[in-house]
Amino acid sequence: MPEFPTVNFSETEKGLFSSEEIQRLMRTECVRAKRYGYPVCVLLVGVDRLDQLGDLYGAESRATIQREVAELMRGVTRASDMFGCMLAGSFLSVYPHTPRAEGPRIARRLLDRTRRLVFDEGAASVAVTLSVGITSAVGADDSYELDELIDHARQALRQAQDAGGDRFAVYVPPAPAPEPAPQPVALSVESGLAALGEQLERLLSEKVVEIFHSMGREVPDFHGHEREVLELAVSRMSAERDQLVAQHEQKYNLLERRLSKLAEALEMTEAELRHTMALKNVDPGVASIYRTVQGLSAAEEDVELKKEMMSKIFEANLELQKRGD
Repeated sequence: MPEFPTVNFSETEKGLFSSEEIQRLMRTECVRAKRYGYPVCVLLVGVDRLDQLGDLYGAESRATIQREVAELMRGVTRASDMFGCMLAGSFLSVYPHTPRAEGPRIARRLLDRTRRLVFDEGAASVAVTLSVGITSAVGADDSYELDELIDHARQALRQAQDAGGDRFAVYVPPAPAPEPAPQPVALSVESGLAALGEQLERLLSEKVVEIFHSMGREVPDFHGHEREVLELAVSRMSAERDQLVAQHEQKYNLLERRLSKLAEALEMTEAELRHTMALKNVDPGVASIYRTVQGLSAAEEDVELKKEMMSKIFEANLELQKRGD
């Protein structure tokens, strides 16, 4: 895109200021306004779709549009109240002694006059619209720094362009952050401990009353010794608890020893049964599987006598069962 010469629309008797000179004048005016406390209004004006218009109708049409807009900006207010120059493709103007409410009025007049502009480009007629960003400094709480004012105006200009152009937008500063809630004054260590002790004593008394009421009994007068009474009661409860735990542990250990002995006896019995069943010379006529356990081992001297006795007992048992039937 070819570069075009900047357009300055503030002038002296000898001719136009340069862009750098006008910006120095703007800074000086902002410093003076801050010193004496009078308001300053800043407008940043952009031609909508300027790059596309230049591409369609040529570089000369773009320069013509810029000159016409500069003339319009010089005409919307008194020359003594306005400094202006091109800044990064937009028109920057500073209005000293201009209240904040006057910025939108200037922008409306500028937009109305721009809508009447029609550029003939051969067989086509080109209509031009603008977007305007407005900011101001009107008191000690506002910043009079030119760079900051330009940044605020640029934000407002972008807002107007994003909304479709052919309009103005006023910069609105962000809402201040809420002040933190006041913190309570810190108490000294001694006073804090004393207050904590009093609160604990009060809670303790309330708890004692609640306990007695839950048991349906009247609260005795402890004469301010509630804490000592509770400590004594808690110590006794702890001692009783320890005694009960010891008794349960003793019973548990006794049961554990008994179970251990029973387990050993069961293992011995199972081993003896396995040994007895493995013997080949065991008489199958004996009607009990506990032969070896009951003293019928083949190694016994009176094994025959015992076998006979056991047979008799078995037969007698059968006879008794038949009679019972």
